[in-house]
Formats: sequence, C-alpha cells, structure tokens
Amino acid sequence: MPDNAVEDAARPTFALVIPTHQRPEFVVQAVESALRQSRPFDQVIVVADGVDDAAIAALDGMPIELHAIEHAGVAAARNAGVRHARADWVCFLDDDDLLHPDYLSRLVAEVVAAPHIGAMNARYWSFAAHAGPDDEFSASNLDECLEAIRMAVAKKDLKYLEIEGRSFDLLLERLRGSMSTAAVRRELLLRAGGFPHGMVTAEDWAMYVNVARLTEWRLLGERLAFFRDHARTATRSGSALQGLTALRVIRSFWMPSTLPTPPHRALSAYRQHYRHVLGWALQACWRAHDLRAYLDALAIARDILPRRTDRLRAAIPMWLRRHARRFRRQSLRLRRCSSRQR
Repeated sequence: MPDNAVEDAARPTFALVIPTHQRPEFVVQAVESALRQSRPFDQVIVVADGVDDAAIAALDGMPIELHAIEHAGVAAARNAGVRHARADWVCFLDDDDLLHPDYLSRLVAEVVAAPHIGAMNARYWSFAAHAGPDDEFSASNLDECLEAIRMAVAKKDLKYLEIEGRSFDLLLERLRGSMSTAAVRRELLLRAGGFPHGMVTAEDWAMYVNVARLTEWRLLGERLAFFRDHARTATRSGSALQGLTALRVIRSFWMPSTLPTPPHRALSAYRQHYRHVLGWALQACWRAHDLRAYLDALAIARDILPRRTDRLRAAIPMWLRRHARRFRRQSLRLRRCSSRQR
C-alpha cells in the first residue's frame, strides 16, 4: 500500500452536525462558515427539525447533507445527525452561530498531537447585530466577525470551560461547555447515549456529563467560534417546563448508571449551584401561574437539595433577594461608619 494511502487511512475524519428550526437566515450563514474551513469537514450534516422547515429550501443546492425529521426538538435533530455521521469525530454547531475558518484545522492538530483525546471544546467570541453590554462586538456575518476580532477586546471570562482533569466533577455543578465548539469521538458519543430525547432544555448538559463519564473534556486555547446574541436565543427564554426539565436532568446525574462514575464531591458540595437552578425553575412556574409545576419542582428538588432550608432559600423571589442583599450591604456600611466614629 502506498505511503499516502496509509496516511489517509490513519487520518481521523470529522463530521459537523447543525440542527436547525425555523431560522433559515441564520443557518445559511452557519453552513457557509462550515464550508469556509481551512481544513474541510469530511461531512457537513444539517438536520431540519420539521419536514416543512424553511431551511430546506434556503439550503437547496449547497454541498451538504440535508435531512429533515418530524418536529421533535434539538436533541432529536442532533441524534439524527449523529446517526448519519460516518466520521471518527462528530462536531456540533448551533444554527445561529459561526465557526472561525481555522476551527477544524486547530482541532485536527490537537487530535494528531494527542490521540488519546476523546472530547474537546474551544473558546468563543460573542457578537450581536447591535452589541449590548454582554457582547464583544457588533457584526452580522462571518466576514464582519473576522474583521472585528482584529481589534476586539475579549470581555467574557471563559475560565469556566477549563475542566480537564475534573470534567465529571465540575460538570455536575453546571454546564461548562459550548455546543457550537463541541467535538466528540463518535464511538464515545454513542456509548454515552447521545442527547436524551424529548428534552426542551439541558439536553446538552446531560450529554456533556455522560461523555465525561468516559473521557476528559479538553479545551483549545484559541477563540474559534462566534456566538450570536439575538432576541430568539434559546438561553433568553425560560418556561416552567424548561425549569422542571433542568431539575430532572440534575436528578438523573445522581441516579445509578451503567456508565462509569468518576470521582466527584458529595451531593452537598453542589448546593449553591442547584439552589440557583431551583430558584430559576420556581420563578418560571410562578410567572406562568402554574401551581402544579411549582409543586413538582419542589418535589424533584428534595432529591438534589435534601436540606429544607436550601429549598426555602431558592423559593425566595429574586426581587426580595436583591432587596435583602442591598439591605445587608447598607447595614454593613453603617456598622463600619459607626465603628470609625468610636
């Protein structure tokens, strides 16, 4: 066999999966960023979450694999993409985000240098058509993003992504990953169960945790993606069902699993993080005037926050917590002033 044939056989292959739902104007840009990679993907797979999705027509004629499923949510769309993938690695990109042209070449270099790696993430930039206080620059497409980062100053603290060596333990606290830079060996992803079907939120968190049962998550140092902030960003919304789903996902982390369970802290060590999720879920139920969901959230929380005081603290409305913090700060200042006068 010729030397170049041996090299090709040993070279890892990479598929990109882009799930999309009713965002044709964004998914076209996402696909274009995938096709502009300095090292091309072996497969670019778009899964439309809905057989009549407008993306099907918008992407017609592009050199990609386009599949449509009955509307079932982002988890089902990603799982369908994984099933169609024929590569060693599966990468993911949300339909409203963009990849830097060097994303895959940098990923390949890391895999070749460290063949034991099983899962990877990269840092990212945040942008919007009209940048707000949490965005790093204004842009509307990939070319504008590439121009902007020549002078942009990084605002976001992305240290939360640095979890290698304690991936499972730290992921039990919160999602410490970015789906639009995630890459996992396909066989590990399948062993981990992919994305839990039917979830309306936190399906990515569940995937990250289950993959961490099998391998560590490595972080690439460069910012290799662009996360778009806009009015329809999923993280802006919060329904009672999403709150309940997030709590159920956390509870599932602590149930017996057929997968390995790496070292981690005791349940009580995660109280602060789980109180935050419970508080968010209860507020969503309160806004929806859904008493049944509110009570269901408190019932689920008994398994992840066994101390009654933690559940009570989470139930305090956010506005009251802000007033309480302000009152404590004012009281502390008054005590300091009083002690100086003495």
